[in-house]
Amino acid sequence: MRNRKFLIPILAVLLVGVVAPLSVQRAHGDDQSTTLNVTGVLAKGYTDQYLGGTFNVIQAGNTINFNVFFQANYIAFQRNLTMGVKFDWMQNYQNTTSPVTVLAYGTATVTLAFQLPQLSGANANLNQAPHSWTLEMWDMALASTWTNGCSDPGYVKAPACIQWNSCDYCGINQYRIAIYSSQQATYYNNMLQAGAIIGALSTVLGGTNPPAGSSAAAADMAQATTQALLAQNAYRAGDFNTAQSDSQNALNDANAAQSSLGTIGGGTDAATMTSIWLTGAAVIMGGIGALLLGFGGFKYLRGKTRALPSYTPSAPAPKA
Repeated sequence: MRNRKFLIPILAVLLVGVVAPLSVQRAHGDDQSTTLNVTGVLAKGYTDQYLGGTFNVIQAGNTINFNVFFQANYIAFQRNLTMGVKFDWMQNYQNTTSPVTVLAYGTATVTLAFQLPQLSGANANLNQAPHSWTLEMWDMALASTWTNGCSDPGYVKAPACIQWNSCDYCGINQYRIAIYSSQQATYYNNMLQAGAIIGALSTVLGGTNPPAGSSAAAADMAQATTQALLAQNAYRAGDFNTAQSDSQNALNDANAAQSSLGTIGGGTDAATMTSIWLTGAAVIMGGIGALLLGFGGFKYLRGKTRALPSYTPSAPAPKA
């Protein structure tokens, strides 16, 4: 019964991730509906403690994809669809290279792939603030250029324009973006993996019959929790190099804790190890929100670890 309370928050967040809505626009003069889905990001709806908000995260130099599923209405004419996106550091839209043709009642997905700049030169500080964006889909004659703002009368054929803007309250696909350096991206991934292992081990070690190797595992898990807290504090302060290093230490200690259960005292039974890895994999797939990575979450895990009957503190490192 005690194990269940560790799984409830994980399952709750997993379910939230499953039902997160796409961004659906109202019908216009040339369509029945349009639905935006953003892909290629490192994380969606991630709360960044340095920037202070919730964003879609992508590493500098990587490509973000804006995918619009377009469903045409009954009006009989050829729709020629193109798209363009503009971020807050840009003067002009970057557009798709060729139109997508859709007839009455037809459907199509129009994708615009945009490669984020590297953090160098004039773009060196793009990771210091979140960024807004505007996406527009244009339906117009072939070889035309859209020049008249963005409007759609709603009852006539082309030309027409549909617009999406970044918005903190418009669904998971319309968050502003946070551009990460390689250090920030590594920190994110390390914390994701370390948190998954810590969460899974807490479930196993918190049971009434802890498996072999629990004492060593509990000590390693406490150290992993401490390192994760240090990483989190460094990240919050904008020290991304230290955050990367401390988060790697947290992951190493978490891996050591898991390894302790598999090697000490003749090994842990297959059912227990399967439980650990299935739980860890599920948490990783569910997103960082399920990992109890908040400051309070780590303090809770550390307290829980120290309360285990099998917990033995690790010996301090000898002084040089």
